[in-house]
Amino acid sequence: MTYFVLHKPILPMRNLLHYFTVVCIIVLSFLCYSSNFYALLGSDDAVQVLMIHDFHLPHDLYFWGQDRYGSLIPLLGQFFYKVLQISPLTSESFAHYLLLIAGYFAFTSLFKSPFNKLILAIAWFFPPFRMVDLLRLNIGLEYSLLAISIFLLNKLYNNESLNYRLKQHFFLLSITLIFILAVWVSDLAVISIFLILMLQALFASKSNHLPIRRSVRWKPEIYYLLTGIIVGMAFILYGKYFADKSPSYDSFNNFEAIAASFGMFGGSIVALLTFRALEPFTSAYLYLVIPVCIILCFLYQKIQFTANARKWFVFFLIDCVLIFLVIMLSKWSFLNGVPRRYFISNYIVFWLGLLLAIEYLKKAGIKKALQVVLLISVMVSGIGSLYNLKYIWPKTLHSGAGHAREFESLGEIGIIANYWNSYLNAVTNPDQIVATPNDQSCVRNREMANEVLKRDLIYVVRDGWFEIFPDSMNQFGIPLYRDGTEFRLGNSFVCKYRKQTGRSIR
Repeated sequence: MTYFVLHKPILPMRNLLHYFTVVCIIVLSFLCYSSNFYALLGSDDAVQVLMIHDFHLPHDLYFWGQDRYGSLIPLLGQFFYKVLQISPLTSESFAHYLLLIAGYFAFTSLFKSPFNKLILAIAWFFPPFRMVDLLRLNIGLEYSLLAISIFLLNKLYNNESLNYRLKQHFFLLSITLIFILAVWVSDLAVISIFLILMLQALFASKSNHLPIRRSVRWKPEIYYLLTGIIVGMAFILYGKYFADKSPSYDSFNNFEAIAASFGMFGGSIVALLTFRALEPFTSAYLYLVIPVCIILCFLYQKIQFTANARKWFVFFLIDCVLIFLVIMLSKWSFLNGVPRRYFISNYIVFWLGLLLAIEYLKKAGIKKALQVVLLISVMVSGIGSLYNLKYIWPKTLHSGAGHAREFESLGEIGIIANYWNSYLNAVTNPDQIVATPNDQSCVRNREMANEVLKRDLIYVVRDGWFEIFPDSMNQFGIPLYRDGTEFRLGNSFVCKYRKQTGRSIR
């Protein structure tokens, strides 16, 4: 008699191994690139943490000191900080990575191949060194929100069993709110959202064999669209009204500046291809990816997209081109030297388009070979990012927060420094330590400067500001006098200052 019945596992062992690998990638990424552990943690990152600690509406709807980049992470972080009583630093790390994780899994809904999902996991959570800000800045958050909207759109229009009207309205309402959040997080999302809506309408009209205007007439989508535009504009304008105003520049470059922007971008690519960019692994990564792209161009006729997959491939392709052109034409981008962080969106949609093409390539042997090459390429670039941190810059994997934590040994203090050495030093314990950039730097929150000057103990960090500590200085209208000799703390040169007049204590 048989006493035990073998049942089919809920998930095949291969699927369990796949999900275990993806979870390991996410955990390792968190331990390398979240605010708790990132070696290049800077004051821009620290501002997000400090906003969680001191979040006030409506002023803090946007990043301190400017009217762009909505404060979604500080808002989400309130749950971890206020409800779960977790530190602001860890709250920021959790909130940030949870949204990135949601974005990744939403994008994987476009793929059936576990191999492609694995490649995307590494490309997403261990990007090349110059794309690491995908995990740090608002562009990664923006595309995570767009990913969720794409997932919901597919659920809404590709699920034949979704005939319950209340569910349809739930999806439409959710998509509308996520679109508004995406624009709040980054104004540039307007371009991507407009493109999504146009392609959705175009492909819907083709599937119904109707003109666009007839395919959408009297549908509830129109009402959600109009309501979303009105509510979204009202919310964005409301937030910008109470936010500090960003410096205003002409929106677009002239011809000479556009040519210069292309020149800077081209020079950066040439430096990578010739291994002169101090990113050897990124250079090797390019030499692996570029041939795959060329081969796919020759095999394009062998790529047989479904209607839905073709829609999203077209979106990724056009979005990549449009955002790239906006960057090249932007006066703000030119004034900042066409920085690498602006191309994170291109990196994201490039990989999504590339993997989608691989997904629907009908040459099985070539497909598997290309997938192996791409897996190697993302592993090379991911390892290369850690190599750059360890051996090129900043030559350590020790967390920036770990250095900042050393200042807690000084007690309840105020810190004045240049911008990049200021807010960072308050990130581990903002109840105990208050920091501000000096009055000649970018002061993002004047209230924090006032709090610094109320402290009995004030320390000055001279890195990136002075060669030697002056005997006296004036900060925000208050005279400060050196009180002792400099010492090394938190990977910085530090000296105590006092507000009282008189001779310095040596």
